[in-house]
Amino acid sequence: MPSILKEHESSANEEPRLWLLVLTTRDHPGDTAAIASIFSGRGIQIDSFIGFGSMGTEDDSHEGRIMLTFYAYSERCQHLCRILESLEAVIAVRCCPQDAAVNELRLKAQSIKMLLGTMEEKRQVMNTLERYLNK
Repeated sequence: MPSILKEHESSANEEPRLWLLVLTTRDHPGDTAAIASIFSGRGIQIDSFIGFGSMGTEDDSHEGRIMLTFYAYSERCQHLCRILESLEAVIAVRCCPQDAAVNELRLKAQSIKMLLGTMEEKRQVMNTLERYLNK
């Protein structure tokens, strides 16, 4: 389960940064508690948290998605991601600093917009075909 987190230069005068963490989980009872305990046990406060459960997959397994933000030094964030990757509850870990998160989210939004545009075009073609066939 490789993390997307890239190695960041650590320096003595580094300030804590805001990080976006996206976890894919197995969506079982207690998974969120296990993840939260990793943060609390290291004195890291979760700034924001949102979770989505039971996203059914093709093989009928269930996965959840947790997105959270927190402040930490780069080195601590890397350590935290390694620990989260080792949890049985966690399937995948993606972590990036705030500035990279904004760019990544912008690219995702553009991809979704393109996909929705393509879906709308298909729907219009299907409606046109349906009208033509019903004449």
